Amino acid sequence: MTFLKIVVVVIILFSSTTAQATVSDRLQPISVNADFAQRNEVSGLTEYRGNVVIRQGTILIEADKVTIHYEGSNVSQISCLGSPASYQQESSLDENILIARADTLEYLMAKNVINLKTNASLSRNGTYIKGDSINYDLSKGTWKAQGDNQGTQKRIQLVIPPFNQTNTDQEYSVRQEDTQIEKGD
Repeated sequence: MTFLKIVVVVIILFSSTTAQATVSDRLQPISVNADFAQRNEVSGLTEYRGNVVIRQGTILIEADKVTIHYEGSNVSQISCLGSPASYQQESSLDENILIARADTLEYLMAKNVINLKTNASLSRNGTYIKGDSINYDLSKGTWKAQGDNQGTQKRIQLVIPPFNQTNTDQEYSVRQEDTQIEKGD
């Protein structure tokens, strides 16, 4: 494999899991459906239980139990428990959907980070990551995954879809021809 092909593979691997959040999502109203809800005005905690579904723009959160933490009047963290709990959001770059699932899911709003714990999985654009825990930075499109020596998910699994090398080979040969023409002039 040539150096250029290796570079292209690395770039595609990293870009295939990047998900820039749709900017307008944060400007949309939040809709919550659940079997039960309670709020503590003093602590700033709101808890929803039973078939919880939260929507905000393209964001969809589904869980058995959701706790929303506030700092002042702003949501700072959303903690979800489920079998599994799930988070999904459409990317503003390419309209692909990021899907995150885990028994415990924490969405840190201020940091724009999702922490997935126990039976965690993350998929986007055909790339699939599975491990005991996954930390995903929505702003940077970066992730870290690890297994757990004590649990059933001892190692991470990563599935990367095949990509079309034909276009890459054609682009490379066109650039080579352009370079040869310039040298010949």
